[in-house]
Amino acid sequence: MATATYGVQTGSAGDLSLKELGRKTTAGVKKSAQFMTEEWGWLNDLKDFEIAPSLREMTFEADVVEGTGAAFIPEGGKEARPSSPAPVTATITFLLLNKRWTISRTTQMMLGGKGARGYLENQFKFQGKKATEAIHRKLGINFYGFSTGTQAKISSGEGGTTPVLKDLYGVSGLGSTSHNRRCVDQYVVGTVASQNLDYLAATTGAAIRSISGVTAKARATNTLTISAAWTGAAADDLIVYANNVENTTLAAGTEDDLNLTGLLDGATSTSLHSISGSTYSKWNAGSDTTGGRFTGVKLHKARQVITNEGGGTADTVIWAQGVERDVLSQLQAGLRFSDAYAMEMDGSPKAKGLQFKTSRLVPDGYVFVMDSKNSVHRQMVVPQIDMPGMEDGDKIQDDSGFLYSADFLIGMPWTNRANFYYFSGLTQS
Repeated sequence: MATATYGVQTGSAGDLSLKELGRKTTAGVKKSAQFMTEEWGWLNDLKDFEIAPSLREMTFEADVVEGTGAAFIPEGGKEARPSSPAPVTATITFLLLNKRWTISRTTQMMLGGKGARGYLENQFKFQGKKATEAIHRKLGINFYGFSTGTQAKISSGEGGTTPVLKDLYGVSGLGSTSHNRRCVDQYVVGTVASQNLDYLAATTGAAIRSISGVTAKARATNTLTISAAWTGAAADDLIVYANNVENTTLAAGTEDDLNLTGLLDGATSTSLHSISGSTYSKWNAGSDTTGGRFTGVKLHKARQVITNEGGGTADTVIWAQGVERDVLSQLQAGLRFSDAYAMEMDGSPKAKGLQFKTSRLVPDGYVFVMDSKNSVHRQMVVPQIDMPGMEDGDKIQDDSGFLYSADFLIGMPWTNRANFYYFSGLTQS
């Protein structure tokens, strides 16, 4: 009589599998990348600009004209010509930063009852966290940009769906493929159906071409893949964000002239807050665009110019990570050690009275030196992001779902541009 055959019952595939007795396990949602920006904290470090917020007009008077006319006179002679310079009116504004998301009515009900146990993480809280990240990211990008809203320019490929970008923030040569931060880095890509992607518009500066979503990007060539070619686009067209639901016009559908007056704006623009630096020489930041390596001598020069021209005291340095590394290499080369076994692998450059800051978003080759108490300010109309609760959603018409909106009112007024100094084109490591 033949012996029956059998096998060991395991969790392997096949008739002998008992894997259904096992539990499906998960370690939950893990943070797998960095999405927040240091610039959010830096904004909070700036001195608050005190003014009653107004949707009609907000101004301050800038004292940018030096008084003169004092005279030595002879005994019994004519006295000095009387004169007093007037301050100049600066006009400022704040911006509304908006982020939205949706949730189904079914999910809303489940999260409010026993169904919440079936989620790895509360979906509404997760979506709120991602909304906060999106707001922080936009603030980080705008911290350095221009109120014009220009994020880059078209270099080539303007007639198709794979345009090549150049000139981050519209600054010649910035964000190139030789830089750590490239033009395409700031855009989030995705499928158009998912909607979790950035939409961009190509403009002439005065008129819109069209709006398209970013579906892919290539850092090696600074190339974007967009959902549809920009209509009539040409080389040197400006690229601006267009993430709102209106997708036709320049004024309502894009961020043209709807960005913060960031560090590059305050450092380099001729006119800021309706005051022209060509008319009033004191309404200009100090600058050194000769490039080379950043040294203590250059830093000392910036501090002196800030004191001489703006009357302030430099207390903050914001520099590109590549510049920081190059300065570190200079300092290490000059060190001498008495004990070869006690050498530090890494160190941080320091200067008395100065706080050094850096992040991945600082434009390559730049160093910004400022008096953070009286140069650029923060204007937070509300102290924090206005985040909705689950009960604050708006019912979507004819759909079983709710729409949520997170909002933040923010401005970056400049009161003393002479208390700001910048270097560009610096050597990086």
